[in-house]
Amino acid sequence: MTNKTLITGGAGCIGSDLAAALVDQGADVVVLDNLSSGRLSHIESLLDRDNFRFIEGDLLDSSVLDSAMESVQMVYHLAANPDVKFAPGDPTDKDLQQNTMATYHVLESMRRREIKRLAFSSTSAVYGISEKLPIDECQSPQPISLYGASKLACEGLIHAFGHLFDMQCWVFRFANIVGPKVRARGRTVIGDFAAKLQDDPTKLLILGNGKQAKSYLRSDECVAAMLFAVEHETRAHSVYNLGCDDSITVNRIAELVVEQLGLSNVKFEYTGTEGGWAGDVPKFTLDVSAINSLGWQAKRNSEQAIRFAIESTLNAMQESP
Repeated sequence: MTNKTLITGGAGCIGSDLAAALVDQGADVVVLDNLSSGRLSHIESLLDRDNFRFIEGDLLDSSVLDSAMESVQMVYHLAANPDVKFAPGDPTDKDLQQNTMATYHVLESMRRREIKRLAFSSTSAVYGISEKLPIDECQSPQPISLYGASKLACEGLIHAFGHLFDMQCWVFRFANIVGPKVRARGRTVIGDFAAKLQDDPTKLLILGNGKQAKSYLRSDECVAAMLFAVEHETRAHSVYNLGCDDSITVNRIAELVVEQLGLSNVKFEYTGTEGGWAGDVPKFTLDVSAINSLGWQAKRNSEQAIRFAIESTLNAMQESP
């Protein structure tokens, strides 16, 4: 276990779970987050721990980043724009700035501080639309969203910095990660369905045709997989898909939300497109045999992860004012 660890985006849903796990393991943890999508409440229970420190700041501010890097031996870079969807009118450089340029700043600060270990949260969106399923790590990435393209650019920078400056880097391509926490902005498919059904319990508008099918993984299992890989993978550069070996359709998710709300005879309506939005990958299942061969395997499938997330989301909605 490295002694001092920096987590960028550590007040987010995944980052805060990672921070808690590392603090409990005895690591000195620094979280750097601008709270644009993370929540202080996610790390509130850690604030009085002697081996935890929170810094509110932006990765594009080099002075803040350099200060956060002081005496750090390991960086988990999870900070990113969480909004995968591109909406008309959005600036086209949003992902470039918040993902790619932010990652460059992290790498450059690590180079200056001579920090040699980095774990990065990438995404299955780098693959784009694939005719071959499940998708393994050797498949040529062809992203169809600005989000996916920016994350792939991050991967390229990480590989180059790792090679040039003798860094050990772990790249994790996440499935859709779900858990009990709700981010400060942006809705998941579960939150979207639940909010619509609370407004009108007789019908539900579903983006796309409902046949979209994707892999889901619980946040706590995602954290466990990252920690396992960092402990056991010794190569200088590694790339792992993180998920389970199945997928679940949007229609099935809708059925589960309706079931959990105790509703019946809900009419499903569709926007009719293959994907839910421009840049959406309609179907993907990840080949997770590489992380399985290393020794880690998800304990729950996609539907079990979704059921847990639905229950957590509905509880959070009831508790919010």
